[in-house]
Amino acid sequence: MPERIFNAQKFRAAIQASGLKQSEVGEPPVSLGESVISRYGSGAVTPPPEKLPALAARVGLPLDVLAPRRGLPDLKDLRCDAGIQQKDTPQYTGTKSAMPVRAAENGMRRLKDEFVAPLAEAYGVSVEELRAAQERSFGNMVPAVRKPAPPRSAALGAPQTVAEKITYLLERTYARHERPTDAELADRGNQKTGRPILDEVLVRALRTGKESTGDEAILGALAAALDAPLVFFTSDSPDEAARIVAGIRTVQNGVRAARHGDGPLPPEWLDFIEASIREITGGKSPDGPDSQG
Repeated sequence: MPERIFNAQKFRAAIQASGLKQSEVGEPPVSLGESVISRYGSGAVTPPPEKLPALAARVGLPLDVLAPRRGLPDLKDLRCDAGIQQKDTPQYTGTKSAMPVRAAENGMRRLKDEFVAPLAEAYGVSVEELRAAQERSFGNMVPAVRKPAPPRSAALGAPQTVAEKITYLLERTYARHERPTDAELADRGNQKTGRPILDEVLVRALRTGKESTGDEAILGALAAALDAPLVFFTSDSPDEAARIVAGIRTVQNGVRAARHGDGPLPPEWLDFIEASIREITGGKSPDGPDSQG
């Protein structure tokens, strides 16, 4: 398999540029000790491939920059790029052990058809890409899957449907290994709105496009779950979508900086947070029930 080549020098430089301590780099979801991070930075030890996505996200580098790969991925590569350990795959296949995935990765027995779609979704790839990777695990050097051209709206950066908007936020505001599940989104939305509006089945149906909705309560709960203002789901403006995503990233960076002891959030971040909460709650201020004055 064409394993990724970890670049210890770029890792060290990225840590220094981020201002993080080595102990902070190892915090969850990386979940590694300071001494291990130090050994990675020195080049004495190479990180397990499943840890590379989390490490790249923590130090702010694209995975292909921190650990480039020469060649096309096989099944193990896809799993590792998603930050998933082999022992955790039964939750996606619905089996009692990781044997189906282990056998396919080792070129012993192909995945059952019913395992393909759930694994492709977990790995963040298409079914066609997963099947092609499986063939490479069996020694068949199939070419890269050609992805269809995106629809015009997507090319312009303006998601149109509820499904496109959920995917847009998940892909642009979360690292792949940190993206919440449908169940987690439902729980977040219900907790933040204080109402049992969402459930896992509904969120999955909306995210995959099997259902759509114009119900403002449902859209508001989705927006709350994804830390976005309601206007994101009610506007079709590409400029508005880009502005909201940029704002969410700004808030995330500010919260991360505050957690690392770099001081309070700057006024512009607080302004964006308050504006977002006003949108989500229908005009109510985070400091009180009246948004006026």
